[in-house]
Amino acid sequence: MPPQAMLDLAARAAEALVQRSEELGRGQAWDGEFRDEFVEKLMQDPPEHGRAPEEVLEQALADVLPLALRLDHPRCFGFVPSSPTWPGVVADFLAAGHNINACNWLVGSGASQLELVVLDWFRQWLGYPDTAGGLLTSGGSAASVDALVAAREAAGFPDNASVYMSDQSHSSLPRAARIIGVRPEHTRLVPTDDRFLIDVGQLVSMLTEDRAAGLKPIAVCANAGATGTGAVDPLEELADLCTSEGIWLHVDAAYGGFAILTEQGKRILRGIERADSVGLDAHKWLFQPYEVGCLMVRDISTLEKPFAVRPDFLQDALWGSGHPNFADRGLQVSRSARALKVWMSVQTFGMAAFRRAISHGLEFAERAQQYIDESPVLKCMSPASLSVVCFRVDPAGQGIAEDDLNDINRTVLARLFWEDPAFVSSAMPGGRFSLRLCIVSHNTTWDDVRETLQAAERFGKDALRQHR
Repeated sequence: MPPQAMLDLAARAAEALVQRSEELGRGQAWDGEFRDEFVEKLMQDPPEHGRAPEEVLEQALADVLPLALRLDHPRCFGFVPSSPTWPGVVADFLAAGHNINACNWLVGSGASQLELVVLDWFRQWLGYPDTAGGLLTSGGSAASVDALVAAREAAGFPDNASVYMSDQSHSSLPRAARIIGVRPEHTRLVPTDDRFLIDVGQLVSMLTEDRAAGLKPIAVCANAGATGTGAVDPLEELADLCTSEGIWLHVDAAYGGFAILTEQGKRILRGIERADSVGLDAHKWLFQPYEVGCLMVRDISTLEKPFAVRPDFLQDALWGSGHPNFADRGLQVSRSARALKVWMSVQTFGMAAFRRAISHGLEFAERAQQYIDESPVLKCMSPASLSVVCFRVDPAGQGIAEDDLNDINRTVLARLFWEDPAFVSSAMPGGRFSLRLCIVSHNTTWDDVRETLQAAERFGKDALRQHR
């Protein structure tokens, strides 16, 4: 394309994104479309001859990009939201335009060095020793696979491996265990207590029984912010156990790990520095665009030993020998320059701004629980942990049957979905259908949280009247 046409197209794209940001809080958190509409608009054969780029861009802006959950909306509380910084967005644009492959030092030395910088920030935040290191990944799922590969290698690659995790663990962990060859029945889900924390006593019993049956426990996976409830497992106790048993401890901190930047988060996550590996997602509570996850390990050699495969077609990478080659640390060879967005965001805003934004999520979750506890209509189903709180419509003293409560709360969830600007998802703490708030966005205010809870109360009262 001619340079001026390139500039015009990029300017229109930037204008559309800035306009979206300005208007974000005035619309709904979710907008979607039924598939028939997409088929009619998009399911066409590729054109033999191209169209004007402005026309293509406008169609994308009208028919594709807006139809989604707006994860950065100030009232998006479903799943784990993501609210990227603008410097992070610009960084992705630059990295794509420079077409960088951060696979090794020869191909992407600048991006590789910047990844080392960002990883060392993460190392220091976690309290890891100088021997630690890692790599940036597409997200927590890839980090979980890389971590369990390292755990399997450290255990001697046993045929009869078993892996242990909480019944609150993210689906990426049993999937990762299956990918590395652990039989499904040997991926052991450990019951949790009334606070949804892994029951260490039950875990000890399971380890003893499984070893007696000929299994080789290779890893325990702990939660540092379970997706459903925000629960943080007893990390110090698990570290003691895994050290004494000679088992790899992996901490899934994809959602909650960056809370460690606050004093409150440091207290909650105490013991994370003793884990053999930690998974993090900067596209969650570090406010970056997708995709930037991370795996950190206490000893970088535990990653390089299983992953350093050097084919002939990469023999020229020896030019960078003695330098980090990130393709030797994980499952990807071709890799985008993910560190740039983290670096540009931190350099632009400074750490104090990130700490404030994370602290707001912690504070708003506690205030939400207080509001729920004081409400005559709502009941807290899991205590505020990090920035997650689960609740439901369940007025005290009315003795409504569990099936009826489920129906009432599904009705409330549907009305929030269709009639309120907010987006709230559901969870099943203790096997009971509940509404769930995850408060992560740096755009969110207390008014956003409070008014969403008020809407749940209002819809709940309507549902209760209809139930009677």
